[in-house]
Amino acid sequence: MLACTAAAVCAAEPAKDVARVETGFVAATDGIAWLYTTDGHLAATATVQLQYPTAGGAVQCCLHLQGDALEAPGASTEPVTDALFGNPVFRYRLKRAPAALKGDPFIGAAVIGAATVSADPASAGTILHIGTASAGNTPRVQTCLGSEGSNLFLIADGKLKSQLYYAFGYDVAATCDPKLFDLPAAR
Repeated sequence: MLACTAAAVCAAEPAKDVARVETGFVAATDGIAWLYTTDGHLAATATVQLQYPTAGGAVQCCLHLQGDALEAPGASTEPVTDALFGNPVFRYRLKRAPAALKGDPFIGAAVIGAATVSADPASAGTILHIGTASAGNTPRVQTCLGSEGSNLFLIADGKLKSQLYYAFGYDVAATCDPKLFDLPAAR
């Protein structure tokens, strides 16, 4: 099942406990889309929400699909790593790349296991709130650039639940707030 909405809120179901939420990167190039995550056993019924680009290049939230829209995972050693815990990263290929991911190459965030994800309107796509509230200390996914790639943080209760890193293989201007790297890890 694949449905795309351009609304800021990607689903209207109640949010699951953030302890069961996983994050990942979605990467698309040459008409093929991949999901990178540390979850190597996504259920066919798992809710997966992916950022996607608009025709103008802005980042939107979210394409909504189920785990059965993904092929079985393969182990991935590049370009994504688990920068917080060193867990293996798995790469899932989308069985059918949505039209929104068939254009120019794109890298965005993915949220797995959360029924409701909304983009922070002031963040230009760099912050996704998990659940129905979008202010204060709500669980969130935050992305920013390091000197050679993209960092993706899952933050809940002021602690890092996960941090993935997507290496680009070339230098970029860093945008990460150094305080993100100082958050305590939640294990």
